[in-house]
Amino acid sequence: MAKYFPLFIDISKKTFLVVGAGNIAARRILKLKEFGCKIIVVAKSIAVTIMDLQDDRLILKERAYDSSDVVGVDYVIAATNDKELNEKIVWDCKKAGVIVNDASNYENCDFYFPGIVTEEEMVIGVTSSGSNHKLARRVASAIRYNIKDIVEECRREQEENPKQEDFD
Repeated sequence: MAKYFPLFIDISKKTFLVVGAGNIAARRILKLKEFGCKIIVVAKSIAVTIMDLQDDRLILKERAYDSSDVVGVDYVIAATNDKELNEKIVWDCKKAGVIVNDASNYENCDFYFPGIVTEEEMVIGVTSSGSNHKLARRVASAIRYNIKDIVEECRREQEENPKQEDFD
């Protein structure tokens, strides 16, 4: 079962390893760069769009992934087109105790970028430490909207099957 990306942590000083250099990796990198994360990208071939983003916080390593790459990083994003390689990355992370996101299989994830709010809003929420009241209201509204049907189903079930007695 996937765990949700932890809310209200400051990711600005964290180190992310992104394995892969395609569209998914590029989107993750763009979001992480907004908050000054240190990002290490490892891929056999790195797209020009990612190369153009290189600065002192974005380190590009154009080579094959190695298990030792997960050592010393806070988070890993497995964003390759190779499902077996992504699973190997997940396995390496589990062994090393590193938090991992498998972009090809959310069942393998310790965190993911949820679809309830946009990725941009989620990253803002991650770094806001609860001080952004407008965002908090938006997230609460989005959550209520997305679980409305589940809550309604639970209410109907409770009405149809009321408790017969209280337990001590």
